[in-house]
Amino acid sequence: MPSPRPAPSPGRDSRSAGARPTARRAMSSGRSRRTSPSSKRRSRSIPAHAVPDPVGPRRGARPPVARALRPALDALAAALPTAMTTRSDLLAYRAAATARGTTAAAVAARCGLSAEERDVHGIPVTVFRGRAAQPAARVVFLHGGGLIAGDRFDGADVVGRHAGALDLEIWSVEYPLAPEHTFTAMVDAALTVAAAAGVDGTRVLLAGQSAGGGIAAAAAWDAASHGVRIDGQLLVCPMLARADPAATAAFRDDPSWSAQNSTSAWQAALDGDAALPAGERRDPPALPPAYLDAGSAELFRDAITAYATALWRGGNRAELHVWSGGFHAFDCAAEEAVVSAESHRVRGDWIRRWLAGEV
Repeated sequence: MPSPRPAPSPGRDSRSAGARPTARRAMSSGRSRRTSPSSKRRSRSIPAHAVPDPVGPRRGARPPVARALRPALDALAAALPTAMTTRSDLLAYRAAATARGTTAAAVAARCGLSAEERDVHGIPVTVFRGRAAQPAARVVFLHGGGLIAGDRFDGADVVGRHAGALDLEIWSVEYPLAPEHTFTAMVDAALTVAAAAGVDGTRVLLAGQSAGGGIAAAAAWDAASHGVRIDGQLLVCPMLARADPAATAAFRDDPSWSAQNSTSAWQAALDGDAALPAGERRDPPALPPAYLDAGSAELFRDAITAYATALWRGGNRAELHVWSGGFHAFDCAAEEAVVSAESHRVRGDWIRRWLAGEV
């Protein structure tokens, strides 16, 4: 899950470099001693750089997963590998993910939509529609799967569940996968379909989950230079950048998506490719409004929050939600949980406000 710039890892305030050695020793000794009133007064004037950073000692720690979500995480641990290192490992992960997949008919039935297959310049696309003769917007959806697995039906219900109520038409894209293809090829596929979706002037919401969210974010950066109009971004737990050391330490063997798996997937997708993930690029251009979310207990959390900050600092509109106790893609793995239902509701509300020009 590439990004233009690795998300900054939490660390000590840079001012701590100037702390006196004696101050450090006094603070780290752990000894307690009785202080006089005058020493208490002096303690109030201790410079900020001498105060320990509360984040530092817990660097690399992982927040707990919410109790209601733990059974789903345990099920993932039993179903999917977390230590991919070789090409054969990547293909084995793909096979395991495929075995857990779904179909266009199942997605359509679940969301109360029709499904139609379409070829967009050689790219397979499934179009899910409600009853509206003319959609309010077309959602170009890019599935998850860590850049190496999945198909256009996986996770399509994340946006499909809102299609009927909001008059959305969903174009779910079968983009090429690593290791056979590069990250650039994935982004190009997204842009090709987005251009076709908006050719008649209908608004286009570029949406993606996990790896698909990372592809969507990169495509949004590149859209203007390709002459493609994108009107909004819905980035669901997006894979935006390669993990930094702190995230790697905390989520090394996370069953929902491990740091090891992420490293191997990025290496496969970026091998021989000059592209950078959106989260690793500097100075965002003017971009369409974006929705982003993450779980507090997932590998991508810091990269997602850093990317939202970069968008704001670049003068862009973005809305960020971090769900306490959520692991990566928890809302699909544990749909009955209250927090999952709330995350779906919030995304639908954002799309509604986006359609009304209120984001």
